[in-house]
Amino acid sequence: MNYSEAARGLQDFLLLNVPLARAAKLSVESYDGHSLVLSAPLEENINDKGTAFGGSLYNVCVSAAWGMSCLKTNELGCDGDLVVAKAEIEYLRPLRETLRAQAQAPSDEALKLFQETFLRRGKASFEVSVVVKDSHNKTCATFRGKYALLKKA
Repeated sequence: MNYSEAARGLQDFLLLNVPLARAAKLSVESYDGHSLVLSAPLEENINDKGTAFGGSLYNVCVSAAWGMSCLKTNELGCDGDLVVAKAEIEYLRPLRETLRAQAQAPSDEALKLFQETFLRRGKASFEVSVVVKDSHNKTCATFRGKYALLKKA
């Protein structure tokens, strides 16, 4: 698997198909099969207090989790419509710099169960966790999303 090629493909997809990703100047920084990092400049995502806008933090997190889900379902050879089924974010401290969201891949066991369930039932889901930290490694936001893949009709 060529992870840098997958990351470029995800970047192209987001910018072509998600207007909010374009507006936020969202970019895929890295993907290594276990971790996906998306970022967006503060300037396009700032609020009246000079910190990252909460909606922008949510956008970067939900996009990172969706991106990880998309990459993993593709790697598993499961084709369908990927949707967010549930999402929750906690804002822990203000962020005054680049928004950088790091999504972690589900465990190998969770991915295996997902694949088996999708092949058997035509739908399956898993959870993805995302963290946003500042340059001092302090956690500014945490996100947890449940993503479902539904077999195309």
